[in-house]
Amino acid sequence: MTTYLDAVTSLGKGSLHPGGFFHTLNVLRQIDLSDEDIVLDIGCGTGRTACHIAKNSGAFVFALDNSEEMLQKATYRASQEGVQVQYVLCDAGDTPFRNKVIDLILVESVLIFLPAISILRECNRILKKNGILICVEMCASKSLPKIAREQIQAACNLPHIPSFEEWLILFQNTGFAPVKVQRNNFPGLLDNIKNILYPDPYQVVSRGTGSSREVNNVMQKYMQLIQIYKKYLGYGTFLMKKL
Repeated sequence: MTTYLDAVTSLGKGSLHPGGFFHTLNVLRQIDLSDEDIVLDIGCGTGRTACHIAKNSGAFVFALDNSEEMLQKATYRASQEGVQVQYVLCDAGDTPFRNKVIDLILVESVLIFLPAISILRECNRILKKNGILICVEMCASKSLPKIAREQIQAACNLPHIPSFEEWLILFQNTGFAPVKVQRNNFPGLLDNIKNILYPDPYQVVSRGTGSSREVNNVMQKYMQLIQIYKKYLGYGTFLMKKL
């Protein structure tokens, strides 16, 4: 059986998170990075964000994922773009980094699939004092119907769909203070057009995690649910500072 994450891995798209690569670029414009900074991309997928940071900032970039297939695609991307990114195969809640060594951590649509509190505690451990954590995660209004919540959670194997307020409380309870936070509506037609302007030339589609029909069915089911319940859904952009 092909799961949602299997389908995402098979498709190999660089920016399937809410808001897409256009949103990622807008967020990164708010951060000043230099060649003295150390950056970590958690759940890097095919490495699009990590490679962009390495190419445009000069920062030393680590990127981790628990999928060998994703990291193979990320390594291919880095070689094609001619950038240096250090890829790490591990779980996000148990990284090999020492305490207080990272300047900036990015997490794009990852926490919602995992035990978020343990990941955030790990982020707090490895970030320097006043280090920055940037997260982009789906959220749901408290009025999301129970049946809708159950359908979306089942389609994506999600343990929970927090509200924007619940995400914020979770960050604060794990030692982070808000610098800038924003609740965004799910992308509409204009947002999708903006992302079309940033095509991914290094997408690698694989078939090892299920047939193309299974992959398409999983993704279509997800998109249909998002469209049906769109008014109850959004995504939060959380720019947080370690206390």
